[in-house]
Amino acid sequence: MKSKINVSLCSALFYAAGILLTGYLAGCQTGKKASAYPQGVILNDGPGLEMIQAVTDEFLQAWNKRDATACANTYSKDAIFMPQGQQSVQGRENIRKFFANSEWEVKEETEMKIDEKVEEVIYFGDWAVMRGLGQIAEMEPDSSMDVYSFKWVMLSKKNEGGAWESVWDIFNDN
Repeated sequence: MKSKINVSLCSALFYAAGILLTGYLAGCQTGKKASAYPQGVILNDGPGLEMIQAVTDEFLQAWNKRDATACANTYSKDAIFMPQGQQSVQGRENIRKFFANSEWEVKEETEMKIDEKVEEVIYFGDWAVMRGLGQIAEMEPDSSMDVYSFKWVMLSKKNEGGAWESVWDIFNDN
């Protein structure tokens, strides 16, 4: 014997809306703050770019102090740093060693300054891809100066504490 179910159109819509709402709520991540920046679009100005420039500036300050440990601490534990013309360097500790042993191969009295400008950033939740331009100026005691210009691309991710860390970092001559 077949039973008949008599459902009105209003009831069907009500049930469908309830199912969709339940699915939406179940799919939401509770307790997670929504990103303050547009997702999946290229930003070349505004607060999203300014914020990631501030993160980049932390690395630049460490580099300008020739502080290999502070430089490496801006990278994730398993980061990959890809310097031009050299083997990739994997892992924060190896990146620290690279900076300590290779990055500042100049006379102690030579002043070095790095500047980088983030040109564009794209956010994907806790991930960001950015690209930019930079230069390293070497000022010798005799007042001569050499300037090396480069371009770079970086993939960064927020760590468990909410701080941005570089995951992949590559640069080459501009």
